Amino acid sequence: MKELKAYLVEKLKQELPGKQAQIEAIPYRKIDYGTFNMDGAKKSAVLILFYLKGNDPHIVLIQRPVYEGAHSGQIAFPGGKVEEEDRDIVATALREANEEVGVVIKDVEVIGRLTDMYIPVSNFLVTPVVGFVDYLPHFIPDTREVAEIFNLKIEELTNVEELETTKVKLANKLAVKAPCFNFNGKIVWGATAVMLNELRWILRDHSKS
Repeated sequence: MKELKAYLVEKLKQELPGKQAQIEAIPYRKIDYGTFNMDGAKKSAVLILFYLKGNDPHIVLIQRPVYEGAHSGQIAFPGGKVEEEDRDIVATALREANEEVGVVIKDVEVIGRLTDMYIPVSNFLVTPVVGFVDYLPHFIPDTREVAEIFNLKIEELTNVEELETTKVKLANKLAVKAPCFNFNGKIVWGATAVMLNELRWILRDHSKS
């Protein structure tokens, strides 16, 4: 775990894969995401939290409840929009992770960020914040925000050679094919898949060592 953290600390200081990695997992590949005016985008953040479960590094993912909205039932990182009391985007990620799954804020060592991700359907600009804790957290779901919590073993992510494709129904009832990860039947697509794919790219060299 110490070796993984040291590796990521250095990698996150370097130029990130960014759009090159993101576009591989973007659901609507014909859209040029560089054409969107994001001046009015709502700021938000998620926490990509690393921890040990057994002897293996994991990160936490959640499944959203089913509701009338763009991200109903989707698998995501803990996170949400910036609030007035947040001193910065890192504070947003930590507060949201605390509220949604009970992460103890003071225990998280933040080591960097991935590339911001814009979500056109909800007009959110999401900052993925990367952090570590040195124990297995006792996750407590906020049932209003979280239907299920599950631990993703990092090896499951780094073993993915290429993304699968799934058919998803959008909020407007249209069905589209989207790149996705399939983790033991858990289908991850959309913004979370985009962020996970950049993390997968970043971890490539570490998984080979």
